[in-house]
Amino acid sequence: MSGPKIEDLPHISLAALRKLIRELPPEDLGKLPVDKLPEGIPEDIVDGAPFYSRGAVESLIMEANAYHLSLRMRLQRTVGDEVIAAIDHAHHAGATANVRVFRTKLLELIAQRQNAARGEGTTDLTQYGAHVKRLNDLLIDVRTEQAGTLRMLHTLDGAVPNDPDLRLAVERAQAQLGRAINEVDQLLGQFFTVRLQLVRQEMSRKRTQVEAMHQKRETIRLQLQELNREMQNNAGLFSRTLRRRQHLEQKENTQAHISRLITDMKTTEVAISETDLTRWLDAVVDASLHRQAREYVRDLLTKSRTLLYSLLNHYCVSQEDGARQIATNPFLQVDPQNAIRYMLKSEEFILKYFARKREQASAWLSSAAQIRMEDLDSLERDLIQELRRSSRL
Repeated sequence: MSGPKIEDLPHISLAALRKLIRELPPEDLGKLPVDKLPEGIPEDIVDGAPFYSRGAVESLIMEANAYHLSLRMRLQRTVGDEVIAAIDHAHHAGATANVRVFRTKLLELIAQRQNAARGEGTTDLTQYGAHVKRLNDLLIDVRTEQAGTLRMLHTLDGAVPNDPDLRLAVERAQAQLGRAINEVDQLLGQFFTVRLQLVRQEMSRKRTQVEAMHQKRETIRLQLQELNREMQNNAGLFSRTLRRRQHLEQKENTQAHISRLITDMKTTEVAISETDLTRWLDAVVDASLHRQAREYVRDLLTKSRTLLYSLLNHYCVSQEDGARQIATNPFLQVDPQNAIRYMLKSEEFILKYFARKREQASAWLSSAAQIRMEDLDSLERDLIQELRRSSRL
């Protein structure tokens, strides 16, 4: 066998063991140090061994299982059940079904975008959005598992025994957990980057729609303003007996005109739902909190936050305009109480969003990630300040 000597290896992986079984004669297989063999060697490894080595492989598995069982019992007596649970967790950390499906779906999304960039395929934002939604649904479970792995690593960090054999078992588990955390973290960084790129495109299109309708809306607003002024100026005429019917008809015509204009104004509205705002906020906030994504897409984050500010402000203004029209046209058959409550709803929405986000983040951020919680606070302050600044313009 080329490379380092077996006795110098800290641990023989399952893949390395399979290679050794194919290459070493039976007498050399029997000399492999059981303390370096992986725990839980699968029985089907015997089927892949040369026929003349199968007896040696079976004996090796029995010795390895006996060694690891003895080691586990010693560990349990020395460090307790919590550490044992953390060591067990290390064996499958980062390789669960949730993580595998998440990785597969993410790679499919990246491949679709690469194909589209080369002119191969017709994937549009709607299709991307459906794909991202599936990944968002998986994200909760992946983050929950990542948080559990972090807790397990913290458990082991404070429980390294003095016994060399036991210490080696704990250190192996620490290394496995650390690798799993880094691999999943890189996976999340890729997702947050791709999702932000797509959300930025979506917000940009929405902003273009808003700007296209703004001029038409402004024209209607000025017409409404003039008609309301006319109604106020002619209020005395409407109540006079002389030519009363004619003035009442004029009043009804003016009110009907106002109602039509308000209906027309609704056609200029570019719908932005709280669901949309939440998705966009998640994309911006998650990418901002994730170190890898934040460094990789710093310029994209700046542009995305600017777009988000603009759309949040539009959401706020459109809610206020609706409330204002009802307040200034009380003859419309809408309860003003239900409309006025939308005033400054954007700021209220942001505060509620970040309250929920903090609650979620406390579950998936490690206890050592206080800096990211501070980033969350900073993002909230920036958004609120920008909304307030925009409202004064």
